[in-house]
Amino acid sequence: MVRPKKMKNKYLTILVMGLFAISLFAVMALAQPTGGATSVGTAESWTGTASTSTATEGGNITELNVSGYAQTGRWAGFWGEITGGFRLADSSAEVFYEWTISDPTDAVVYAANGTVSNWAGVVAAGVGDMPSFLTTAATDNYTNTFDNTELFTSASMSIITTPYASTWQNGAQGVLKTYALKDGADSDIIWAGKAISDAQAFQAAGTVDYQILVPADSTPITYNFYLELQ
Repeated sequence: MVRPKKMKNKYLTILVMGLFAISLFAVMALAQPTGGATSVGTAESWTGTASTSTATEGGNITELNVSGYAQTGRWAGFWGEITGGFRLADSSAEVFYEWTISDPTDAVVYAANGTVSNWAGVVAAGVGDMPSFLTTAATDNYTNTFDNTELFTSASMSIITTPYASTWQNGAQGVLKTYALKDGADSDIIWAGKAISDAQAFQAAGTVDYQILVPADSTPITYNFYLELQ
């Protein structure tokens, strides 16, 4: 009579341990970024400031102070809204249950110049990881752009001393930040845009959930997008 009870307890213990392992794996899987489906809008670029003119006559000496801006050729930007949620689904993506997020604040959009194979190995990027066109002595180089550091946090990561740049919102530097990271395994550079729901956009008449600053050159660079929800 005793033996079956012991066997039953043994099987129950194995079952509980198995369910715990499954739940732990599920939590680990949900904690990491996943591929982000994208809907791409129209790319736009500023053409520069129009010239101005002034007349002068022989014998005149005129003070003429000149100011102007040129469009950078080293950086590009992405911005937009974030939608999605959490799912319980099988290997064929058949959904068993779904939870939709209502506030994407603290979600992170990642743009990587390769396929990230090991999110657990992501670390802060440095100037030595940057392409050569960002390391020249130029006003818009990497060190003049990502000139601050702080703790970067997400649902799965906490990385100290991470370089970041604050993009502009309605004409002034704002609170939407891009962080410079890298995949320690493959050395892919990852640019992380921290989300704030319905934040003021760089455009005066608009809101966004994120703005992300990425390197660009005369040769197109392809970025893979990932999303990590909070």
